[in-house]
Amino acid sequence: MKLQAIQLLSNIGLFGPVVLVPIILQDEFGASKDLIGLVAGGFAAAGFASSYLFGRASDVYGRRVVLLAGLFLSGLATVLQAVSLHLGGMELFVMIRVLIGFCSGMFPAALIAHVHDARGKIGIFSAFGSAGWGIGNLVLGVFGDYFFYEEGYLFCAFVIFLSYAIALTLPFGKEVKLDVPFFPRALIRKNAPIYLAMLIRHTGANMIWVTYPLFLAELGAPPLWIGIIYSVNAFGQVLFMLFLDRPDPSLLVAIGLGSSALTFFTFTLAGSYWQIIPSQVLLAFAWASMYVGCLRYVMDRNKEKATVSGILSSTMSISGITGPILGGIAATALGFKGTIWIATVMSLVAFLIFLYDLKRSGEFYRLRVRSRGTT
Repeated sequence: MKLQAIQLLSNIGLFGPVVLVPIILQDEFGASKDLIGLVAGGFAAAGFASSYLFGRASDVYGRRVVLLAGLFLSGLATVLQAVSLHLGGMELFVMIRVLIGFCSGMFPAALIAHVHDARGKIGIFSAFGSAGWGIGNLVLGVFGDYFFYEEGYLFCAFVIFLSYAIALTLPFGKEVKLDVPFFPRALIRKNAPIYLAMLIRHTGANMIWVTYPLFLAELGAPPLWIGIIYSVNAFGQVLFMLFLDRPDPSLLVAIGLGSSALTFFTFTLAGSYWQIIPSQVLLAFAWASMYVGCLRYVMDRNKEKATVSGILSSTMSISGITGPILGGIAATALGFKGTIWIATVMSLVAFLIFLYDLKRSGEFYRLRVRSRGTT
C-alpha cells in the first residue's frame, strides 16, 4: 500500500489548491480572466518540460532518484507558495505557482512506471490519485471558507513531505536502465493516436477548467461547495477506476472521448450549482475511462514505460498550456457557456478522429470481434 499512499498524499498536496488559485488571483490580486488563463498556462508549461525530461530520466538513470527529488522539491515549493501569500505580490505568487508546476511533473512517470514494474493494477492505482485530488479539493475548500489561504498551503506541504517520507522506504532493487534518445521520435509516432486524442480533448477541457471555479461561483456556489463539486468528480473517478483494469484500453479511450463531449454539453444546461452535480458524475466516468485507457495503452505496448507515460503527461501539459490561454480569452469574449460549447465540439472531433484511426489500423475490427466473442 505504500505506492498507493504516495499517490494519495501527493495528489492531495499538489491538486487541492486548484479550487483556490483562480479565486486567489481574482480576489486577492485583481487578475483578469485572461491573466488567470496565462498563469494556468505557465503552470502547465513547466509541467510539460519536467514530465518530458524526468520521464525519460527515470528510464535512463533509475526511478528512485527521480521520485524522491520530485516529491521533496514539490513539498518545498508548496511551502514557498504559502510564504508568497504572506509577503504579498502577484508576481511572486505566480512565479512560485509555475515552480510547483515544474516540480509536480518530475515524479509521476517514475512512480507509475514503478507500479507497472511491480505488476500493480493501473486502474486501482489511478483511483488513489483521484481520491487524493478529491480530498484535497474538499479540504482546501474548507480552508477557503473558514481559514487563511496560507494555512491551506502549509497543510498541502505537510502531506507532500509525508509522501516523501514513505517513498524513502520503498524497495527498488536492481533497476533496469534503458538507452532512450532525448527525442524519441519512434515512440511518439507509435503512440500518436493516443497522444493526439489526449491533446485535443484535454485542450478543450482545460479551456473550461481555468475559469471553472468562477463559473460555479456565478451559479451561486461558495468556496466550500466549489470544493464539494470538484470532489464529486474526483471520488466518482475513484469508483469507476476500480473496474477499468480489464476492458480493452482502446475501447476505454473511445468511450472516454464520446462521454466527454456529452458531459461538456450537459454543463451548458445548468442554471444553478446544484444542477451541475450529476454532470460531475458523468465527467468522472468520462475521464476515468480515458485516462486509464491511455495509460494502459502506452504502458502495455512499450518497454520504455516511464518515457511513454511521461510523454503522455507532457501531452496533457501542452493541453494545459494552450487550453487555459484559449479558455481565458474565450471566457472574456464569449462567456463561460460559449467556452464550454467549444470544448464540447473539440471532444467530439477527438472522438471521430480516434474512431477513424481505429478503423484505419484494423483495431476497430479486432474490438468488434472481441466484443462478439464475450457476448
